[in-house]
Amino acid sequence: MPHSKRTLSRRLGLKLGALMLCVSGCGFAEEPQREERPEAAQERAALAVKKVMPLGDSITQGASGRASYRCALWQKIQAGGSSADFVGSLTGGHGGANSCGVSGFDVQHEGHWGWRADQILAQISTWAANTRPDIALIHLGSNDMFQGNTVDSTIQELSQIIDRLRAANPNIQIFLAQLIPATNSSALQGFNQRIPGLASSKSTAASPVTVVDQWTGFNAQTDTYDGIHPNPAGEAKMAERWYQAIRSSL
Repeated sequence: MPHSKRTLSRRLGLKLGALMLCVSGCGFAEEPQREERPEAAQERAALAVKKVMPLGDSITQGASGRASYRCALWQKIQAGGSSADFVGSLTGGHGGANSCGVSGFDVQHEGHWGWRADQILAQISTWAANTRPDIALIHLGSNDMFQGNTVDSTIQELSQIIDRLRAANPNIQIFLAQLIPATNSSALQGFNQRIPGLASSKSTAASPVTVVDQWTGFNAQTDTYDGIHPNPAGEAKMAERWYQAIRSSL
């Protein structure tokens, strides 16, 4: 091999050896890991908690000293190891505090005593924009039927309520109840028969609408205190139906 080529080869070998030694022994400094801000961890945790809007009439609102199904549902969610952020513009029951003696119970809701679907429809856009719920629990239509409104008009109003909830959150999950019975339930039966069809027509992959059967197994004679509003036994039955429906979505 000519002298110039041997010299060049020797120089390349020395440089390559020096580079290998540096790779193995020079100890390139690793970039220090950044510690996550405590606020960031809290923000991530908050984002993981689903916002649940209980939406309806007096059966959702409850009365002074009675928190409707909402308190029992809250307890079931906590006992099941999940969390939820109940949302709404109201915090009280009809005529007084909406407490149930459970520490930490989230009292916010959109249950409006005596309201019909058309009255809820007139306000739901504002409520939804202010809270942006991830889940809506809708038990609505009893007052419409009691006051002689048609099934067709009430179903159409429920359809529009769903649309307006989606305007605030296109991915909201809707849980739509077949209503609990009352002592005079003939009108409610006809209404409940239309709920599955409404749910099927409105359900999408992004925003599913799920029917929750609150009718079956509920006895207006023994599960209400006045033929309409659930007593503690009725509240527990409603809470169980809601919980089984939403538990996998929390």
